[in-house]
Amino acid sequence: MARGNPAETISEKPLTNVLIVVLILVVIAAVAFVVLRGRQGKPNARVDPLADYPEVYDPHKIGVGDIITYAGIDHVVRGTITLDEEGYIWREHLLDGSTGRRWLTVEDDEGELEMTLWMRREGTNLVPNGDVVLDDKVHRKIESGTAKFTAEGTTGTAPSGSMEYADYATADKTGLIAFEKWARGQSWEVSTGRAVTRSELTVIHSGPPESACIDSMWNRPT
Repeated sequence: MARGNPAETISEKPLTNVLIVVLILVVIAAVAFVVLRGRQGKPNARVDPLADYPEVYDPHKIGVGDIITYAGIDHVVRGTITLDEEGYIWREHLLDGSTGRRWLTVEDDEGELEMTLWMRREGTNLVPNGDVVLDDKVHRKIESGTAKFTAEGTTGTAPSGSMEYADYATADKTGLIAFEKWARGQSWEVSTGRAVTRSELTVIHSGPPESACIDSMWNRPT
């Protein structure tokens, strides 16, 4: 029986071996790719940028650049004024949002946290002499004095100096007026305010999570 050409039979064996080796290498490469993909996870997975921020904020560490949400509106803290009246310290923060600017102040009055939001009132021509009538309500003086201050960021004041203030309120404390004078010869700035609770504000600190604190401040705007 004829068995064919021996030379042709021998030459086919190396070619078959090469194909087998190539297939093995392809399988190994595919397995390695799958394993590496599994170890790496999703390369473009999104993460929550606020996951490490505390939900409960400290109302005495707000600073310039923080974000404060009130009544669904986000505000950026543009500037902060720290006031000192013979060792009694409070702060005022200038908030800038889509509905305009307002001031947030915070103080500890005999251990009780007091927070107030203020809006500037232009053209009232009011001065803190005796009772004051505004919006058909009578306001009486509850406190006045002078304090030293330092400012950072955008505040509209000098970097430091002395100021005068006078606080007024209606009999039921629902109506608040703050008079402030930040330099000699300056006319009184008039603002009306309302007390806010800690839970009415959401604050996100602009710094790293390790130092993240959130605040609010007390009673005297500009």
